[in-house]
Amino acid sequence: MDTKSYHHGNLRESLIEMGIKIISLEGDANLSLRKVASACGVSHAAPYAHFKNKDDLINAMQEHVAFEFSKALMHVIETCSRKEEILTYLGKAYVIFFMDNPHYFSFLFSRTEIMVDFSYNADPTNNYKPYEIYRQTAIQALTPTGISYEKMNDIIIAMFALVHGLASITTMKNTTYDEKWEDKIETILTLFSSGRKG
Repeated sequence: MDTKSYHHGNLRESLIEMGIKIISLEGDANLSLRKVASACGVSHAAPYAHFKNKDDLINAMQEHVAFEFSKALMHVIETCSRKEEILTYLGKAYVIFFMDNPHYFSFLFSRTEIMVDFSYNADPTNNYKPYEIYRQTAIQALTPTGISYEKMNDIIIAMFALVHGLASITTMKNTTYDEKWEDKIETILTLFSSGRKG
């Protein structure tokens, strides 16, 4: 793996990013603070200024991805001027986030420690934050339709499955497509929305 230079004061984030890439490419068993340090071009002792051990690094990696993912979703919610299309824009942001960071996708959804509760009565305080942001936004958008909460939850799961599936497809290395995904994601999501309304 190529070494990665870093700017002064940014070592912690560089170690986190490199750790995610190593796990995504080689698996947990091949991750170590020594290997991450070597890949970042720093001394083997340097990571210990930021992490106690490998588990501490992995926890920081999970928190880092959750934070960046949540930030991307919240940016859409805070800046969207067409609230009737918020779920389409949020879904597109979900896919684009992983297209821009494909190593995040393979890392994040290989973690058994991360739990996502799809139940209609899921506890918002204990659910995985990025999914809960998506779920709560969908609830707000769908509540005015007057459908039952149980049916609403079925729709939310279906929407999530589509968005998550698109993210999976667009980050796979063994797929090809003769158009730009960036130009088609919104169209595909809008088709789902139109079909649901119909």
